[in-house]
Amino acid sequence: MGAAAVRAAAPFADLSDVGLALDRCDEVLALEAEGVPVPVGDVLDLRADTGRAAKGIVLEPNELRAAASGLRALHELARVMAEGAPFAPSLAEVGSRISVDRATADTLEAAFDPLGELSGTTYPELEALRAAIAALQQEVRATLDRLVRGDELGDDLLQDRYWTVRDGRYVLPVRSHAKRWDLGIVHGTSNTGQTVYVEPHAIVQLNNEMRLAEGRLRAAEYAILAELSRQLGAGADDVEVAVEAAIEIDVAVSRAGLARRLDARRPAVGDCEIIRMRDARHPVLVLRGVDVVANDLEVGAERPVLVLSGPNAGGKTVALKTFALCAELVRHGLFVPAATGSRVDLFTTIRAVIGDRQTVEGDLSSFHAHLVGLAELVDGAAPGQLLLVDEIASGTDPAQGAALGQAVLERLAERGPRVVATTHFAALKGLAATDDRFAVAAVEVMEGRPTYRVLPGVAGESHALAVGARVGLPGAVLDRALELLGSQQAELGRLLRELDEERGRAAVATAAAERDRAEAARATAVISEREELLRNRIRDLEQRGAAAFLERLRNAEVAIGRVVADLQRAPSHERARAARTALGALGSLAKVEDDGPTAHPGRLEPGDRVRHVRLGGPGEVVAVDGENVEIRIGSLTLRARADELVLVRRAAR
Repeated sequence: MGAAAVRAAAPFADLSDVGLALDRCDEVLALEAEGVPVPVGDVLDLRADTGRAAKGIVLEPNELRAAASGLRALHELARVMAEGAPFAPSLAEVGSRISVDRATADTLEAAFDPLGELSGTTYPELEALRAAIAALQQEVRATLDRLVRGDELGDDLLQDRYWTVRDGRYVLPVRSHAKRWDLGIVHGTSNTGQTVYVEPHAIVQLNNEMRLAEGRLRAAEYAILAELSRQLGAGADDVEVAVEAAIEIDVAVSRAGLARRLDARRPAVGDCEIIRMRDARHPVLVLRGVDVVANDLEVGAERPVLVLSGPNAGGKTVALKTFALCAELVRHGLFVPAATGSRVDLFTTIRAVIGDRQTVEGDLSSFHAHLVGLAELVDGAAPGQLLLVDEIASGTDPAQGAALGQAVLERLAERGPRVVATTHFAALKGLAATDDRFAVAAVEVMEGRPTYRVLPGVAGESHALAVGARVGLPGAVLDRALELLGSQQAELGRLLRELDEERGRAAVATAAAERDRAEAARATAVISEREELLRNRIRDLEQRGAAAFLERLRNAEVAIGRVVADLQRAPSHERARAARTALGALGSLAKVEDDGPTAHPGRLEPGDRVRHVRLGGPGEVVAVDGENVEIRIGSLTLRARADELVLVRRAAR
């Protein structure tokens, strides 16, 4: 269904329709990025079957089973679209049109067993009829087995000892001469006439009962199928709408699939007939897996006519077709194989004169056919169109061809379409210098070979002689061609070739400079990052040092308070001298600790010289009581923990 819709799709004529198609493509990609694939693959086209059911036609079991699967798939698609509304609001709106009766799907699914038969569990009356038929079949077979294996009918009557079924009736193969014995009802003969198929009297009644039971079974099954068909047909209108919505979603999924295959991006789309693509690639070449050279391609309102030049096999026609195909993709609501930030506006018409249109039947030569195409372009040219001409006015006298090509392009420029044309005519390459409606671009040549890059603002040399040399034309032929070309024309060609080569070398140098610049930028970034790390580390160390200094000052303030309080309690000259000594020792608290001993002192003994980690020192151990140590700094005696002391020197033992 989706494939048929795509084949039948016409280009969009309205900008809003293009935007909606692009939105839906974006939304499919967004859902898939969230790990939510859009389940369109199981949706079936139920429209014909539901339509028949709505008219009262009873559907076959396989048709009803397919309808159950299709309804379930539609219901699942609607659920996924509803849950994905935050990522895909437009698709959710389409999904909201899918409204099918889930109860009908449940009923249809429950109606059939795994083998595709109407379920005896769901319909017990069918199970009873089937059981009765099976019992009758068993009785008939048992009777036939007894007749075949016993002596009641001998070998002179039976053609062979087996039984079979003819026209739904169980029969025995009897010799033709025995039919007069009235063994039963004859139901036919063999091709040779030697065997008569007889339904024995013993099973006629059983066969009749079985046929009646089978008839009742068929009637019951038909009634059930009719009711199921009626239920399905009651929702035919809803199914019609739901399937159409599913097709819309499927087309959006296909747009997203093509975008992935092309590695395409959503372009900006306007109504000013502007094409401004970055890193554009020919979509068919991308689909073929070719490593396509990407190009910046542009044509717009300021210069509505672009003239492409350059050597044969250099990529002019590929660039020309890339313009047209990308514009056509947008007309069908598709992403384009170009970089993010590209713009491809909506064109009302895309027309082209490309290739050889000669026909013997139409009495058209190549040039004649080309002129017919140009005449059609000129006659129908109008704003909103994109027109493409490959090798305009070629195939005739160069002077007249150039003049004719220029006249055609000027006329097209007056009529308002956007035009892209390729040429080898020097006169057309120079139009941009004298007419601001024209822009030029050329395919690049480096070291005598095309790079397939399009250079905007450049008029390219055709490089006919260089191409001839590359493909192996004899040197004498090329020398003679150069001689016939004339010195002035030859010099012009030489200068253009040298310009192309210089441009190529400049491009290489620019690329190298850009690589160097990028490398320098990376190095600068690394250095800046390292400098920032160093600044942060210095800041951290300064903060930690300041915190330690403040801690030492607070400890010194406490110790000084103790000295002053001791002096105030019992003032004397001796205590004053001791206080001065203690305060001198405490002066080290305002200094950053030196690189003295830092190891834990271990077991201290009286007389050991130590330094207090906060109060400084040095001091002398006076007494040791477990982990508590009494030290004397000057005339001040303090108590401290052993882990607050650093051993400076052991006492002499």
